[in-house]
Amino acid sequence: MRPKIMFLFIMLLSACFHKPVPVSFSHIGGFILEDTSRSANAYLQSFEDDGFPIYYLGPSKDTINIGTRYWQREECRFKEYPAYWILRYSTCNISVQVDTSYPACDALEYLNKDRSIDHYCDSNRYYHASIVIIRNLCDTAVSLGITYNVSQMHREMMNSRGQWVKVNKKLCEQGICGTGQPNIYLMPGELIISKVDHFNGSHAIPCRLALGRSNTITQIYSNTFNEYVNDSLLHVIDDL
Repeated sequence: MRPKIMFLFIMLLSACFHKPVPVSFSHIGGFILEDTSRSANAYLQSFEDDGFPIYYLGPSKDTINIGTRYWQREECRFKEYPAYWILRYSTCNISVQVDTSYPACDALEYLNKDRSIDHYCDSNRYYHASIVIIRNLCDTAVSLGITYNVSQMHREMMNSRGQWVKVNKKLCEQGICGTGQPNIYLMPGELIISKVDHFNGSHAIPCRLALGRSNTITQIYSNTFNEYVNDSLLHVIDDL
């Protein structure tokens, strides 16, 4: 009995000293946002690191939890495809809004063999981020591609000549294999909550997000917000 008692004591002691994941609440976009992510402690270092993970996909409601990524919820959205859906985007059927008022955290975490998060991995990163809200404004489903990210979106920044330049490729343009990942459909009245990670530097650059399929000219743009970049990234922007 003594080893079992000692084991239970150690487990209890570990639980007492385990640092809880903070929970924050914020009123944003007409609903209460509940975030149980860890505190941000890192910034993007390269435009190639950019991505737009999905944290919520579904109807608008009073409180939306974005503490975990969409793929961690193991939700099955559709037993069959919607009867009709839209492939081309316009301001009549979809909107993109970046809200920088809420200091979000975008977690890049590595998994153990049992697919649980390895909280002791040194490679885990918790990026400073802002909330991105994508809404379906029409009465038909909108297709947003495959993967647990918003694969049809990229970031644009304004160079010193006042031109908007594309600083990263859409995920769908990078040849990423989406095997086993779901088709993302945004049903009428639904929204996606994603996150846009931030850079760190002394140069304030106007930035916006562009949503659109890679083989079309039409893009839906978000509102403009400032991104802060260092000297090396500033040179990249001006050379594009």
